[in-house]
Amino acid sequence: MKRILLFLALALAFTAANAQQQSPQMVQFLKEFPQRAAFNTHSYEFIDVADTPAPRGYRAFYISHYGRHGSRSDWAGNYTYKLVRDILAQAKADGVALTPAGDSLLRESAYIFEKYDGMDGRLTPRGVREHRQLASRMYHRFPEVFKHGSKQIRAVSSTTPRCIVSMNGFTAQLLALQPDLDMDLDTGEKFYAYIAQSENGTIRARTQKALAERPSRPVDASSVYKTLFQDPEQGKKYVKNEGSFLYGIYAVAKVAEAFDIEDNLFRYLPFDAVYNFHEQQFLSAYLNECNSELNGDIRLPLNKPLVDTLIAQADRVVNGSSDRAADLIFGHDWPFLGLCSFLGLEGVGDRLATEDAAARWMASWNCPFAANLQIIFYRSRKEEDPVLVKFLVNERETAIPALEPVQGPYYKWEDAKAYWATRVPHTQIVAHRGHWKDNAQNSIASLTKAQEFGCWGSEFDLHLTADDVVVVNHDAIIGKTKIQTSPLKEVKAHSLKNGEKVSTLDEYLKQGAKNKDCVLVLELKPHANAQREDILIDKCLEALKANKLMDPKRIAFISFSYHICKELAKKCPGYAVQYLEGDKSPAQVHADGINGIDYHYSYFKKHPEWVKKAQALGMTVNVWTVDKEEDIRLMRDLGVDQITTNDPALTREILFGRK
Repeated sequence: MKRILLFLALALAFTAANAQQQSPQMVQFLKEFPQRAAFNTHSYEFIDVADTPAPRGYRAFYISHYGRHGSRSDWAGNYTYKLVRDILAQAKADGVALTPAGDSLLRESAYIFEKYDGMDGRLTPRGVREHRQLASRMYHRFPEVFKHGSKQIRAVSSTTPRCIVSMNGFTAQLLALQPDLDMDLDTGEKFYAYIAQSENGTIRARTQKALAERPSRPVDASSVYKTLFQDPEQGKKYVKNEGSFLYGIYAVAKVAEAFDIEDNLFRYLPFDAVYNFHEQQFLSAYLNECNSELNGDIRLPLNKPLVDTLIAQADRVVNGSSDRAADLIFGHDWPFLGLCSFLGLEGVGDRLATEDAAARWMASWNCPFAANLQIIFYRSRKEEDPVLVKFLVNERETAIPALEPVQGPYYKWEDAKAYWATRVPHTQIVAHRGHWKDNAQNSIASLTKAQEFGCWGSEFDLHLTADDVVVVNHDAIIGKTKIQTSPLKEVKAHSLKNGEKVSTLDEYLKQGAKNKDCVLVLELKPHANAQREDILIDKCLEALKANKLMDPKRIAFISFSYHICKELAKKCPGYAVQYLEGDKSPAQVHADGINGIDYHYSYFKKHPEWVKKAQALGMTVNVWTVDKEEDIRLMRDLGVDQITTNDPALTREILFGRK
């Protein structure tokens, strides 16, 4: 469904393009080989490759590989391939003559629709051949890896059929070249969880907003009708939606290679339309999946499970606990882009502003069908020498600009791991009372902004009115109204700074439920007695259940009331509950069944050891309210799990080393 929605969006926005001049670099890239305009549906370009000699005495001994599946059918074929076929076929049947080009496009679109056969994302025979050829090239390029040692190879695939078939094609070719290889193949949901990690809803929304704000200019479609119909005006009558028709032609052209059509079908469209469609697609992917200035700091953490897996697999071989020759993973395009970005690889992983990416991010080289990352490990004859690695992106030697190589493209494995350990901070950001700058604290608008910003969590404060309704406000008094001793009607008479009325918890949670990526941090305020606090707890849990938010990944609880914390810990096992007061050691809090602390930063300055002691007990550690640069750095260096702040932007810059 997401793919179909993307098609519809592109069709509606077919005139969208950078109002500035087209990038000369990108124009040359596309005109040099027009099929590159297909971006991630461009079939793999097999080019001649050469290896920089390894340092003296070093030899390859292990390969870690992540490969995208090979060429496949695309999505929304019933809206694109069929649309083009039906328009041209109906016009011809009605006696509207097609040009030779129109007849050709009719045959090609009909052929592709027939081969597509209603199966989105189905691997084509070309996709299998791509992986067989890649396997052969890897084998002949690094024969020493396969011919020496245990010959054990482990291959794991996404559960998606096109990935499984790609894995089978790749490994079958290796076995054909060397039958004595010990090949182990596997797939499953737990593997899929790290192999196919993709972007979240927050990132997609931010990208869509950024793309919608870019300037646009129209494309003259008149040449298309002249190209396809002998009477362009008559032919035009068969096109109900010009944007959909143009995108349909683009969709046919961009998947043609996958069905072994080597001809350039983009010729049916004016170059401006091809350029715009290509840019819209790859720019969306870059902003969503890579280390972009817009979303990189939100996207990179999603790739960590895959990176951790690759490191763990390699370390077992490096330290001698495994003698595996290769670990092969078969997955998808977006995780591949995210992986290369996390590793900091030049080209794919460049950190670029939106317009810089539009001008020079070479999309079809970075993420074609069968895109692959190969990390080649080298060992010296001297045991004291470090293990070295080099990185091949789509078989090309690729640098990590942030690291100093030993020689050429060869890096110390330990240096690479140390660098990757800095890519994602351990500490997460909680927006204090929402992201309220230029807004109002504890407003629905401040929660929405925290979600859009990509905060890990957004904190808000809860009181119980005299008639037992939970409302969102920090202070116990608003205006002259004491919330806990006044009915809802009197509380609702007051407005926040931005004009919003004070929200009930239920109203607030309706916005909270719209974004599953931002944790809702509920601060339950102390009340007059334990009985009132128990009612507050029950009312909060009722509201969370009613809004389908009772999920430990979606919510966390904090309170200055020790009674509230203990009761929540009993009623919500497995949920994060953090005590706020700071008057008890982690051990004391843990002994009472509470699994977290959230203290003012001054307490951690006095007791920095509390952070590690709490974490050693399995507790989470939050800190409030940290707004100064030096304090943010100190809390980050102490390793707290979350920083609650009034300045999420500054905190993110510091956590990711931007400031």
